Amino acid sequence: MLSDGHQALGQLLYRKGFIPEEVDVRYEAPTKQWVDSLTRPTISFFMFDIQENKEKRETNLQTVRGNGRAERRMPPRRIDLFYSVTAFATEVADEHELLWRVLATLTKYQQFPDDVLSDSLRHVDPPIMARLGEKEDSERLPELWSSLGVPQHPALCYILTVPMDLDISIQAPLVLTRTARYREPLTGTTYETAIQIGGVVRGRAGNPLAGFTVRRGESASEGSTTDPNGEFRLRGVPRGRTRLDVLKQGKLQKQVEITVPAESYEIVLDD
Repeated sequence: MLSDGHQALGQLLYRKGFIPEEVDVRYEAPTKQWVDSLTRPTISFFMFDIQENKEKRETNLQTVRGNGRAERRMPPRRIDLFYSVTAFATEVADEHELLWRVLATLTKYQQFPDDVLSDSLRHVDPPIMARLGEKEDSERLPELWSSLGVPQHPALCYILTVPMDLDISIQAPLVLTRTARYREPLTGTTYETAIQIGGVVRGRAGNPLAGFTVRRGESASEGSTTDPNGEFRLRGVPRGRTRLDVLKQGKLQKQVEITVPAESYEIVLDD
């Protein structure tokens, strides 16, 4: 992922930013020894931090059906890669011109065009996103220059957000909605008497949670307590939209809106 992403960055600057081919794009730490060894104008992308983007974290499992079973997969985590972007050249004016072109290109393309991506990145879902850092992100750059032992240069803070698939999946039989009906002997009219639904309560990592109570929000019934597999069953659920409350020792943990019938009644708690 990282090497392909760096290759895409270089292609973005050369193809879309019209950076001359005699300018190098490199990703090493710009230490004093490294800077002194440069023989060509160089744009430096130095990755100085990696963090999970928790604002983009999704906790609901994605369900794929097939062969009478359901595979539930955790969505990819979103990882922020923080780069210090700097230009090095013999003349300060050339450094500023290069950095200005880089800024214009990175600002224009918050999502990489397909023609700069390798085949492996072209089909990544969710796609790689990019943005310039906020003020608080850029405030870390002076300390970075000090730690590298290099005189401070004008620099941009640039952030790539890439997906990381943890390859967590859960195989389970498909949960079906059970509907009880009876037929009027004289008229042949069919009546629907009750609907039963079943599902699983899981933690954010996909682990089943036992001992939680699931009940209809509009019902005064005690509901259903999840077993060691996190499974619950509710009877007498009306068709259409309804709300489920999830409780632990009487304390509300989450409310979810569902539509009956549905392919899955899985509930993921933000534990």
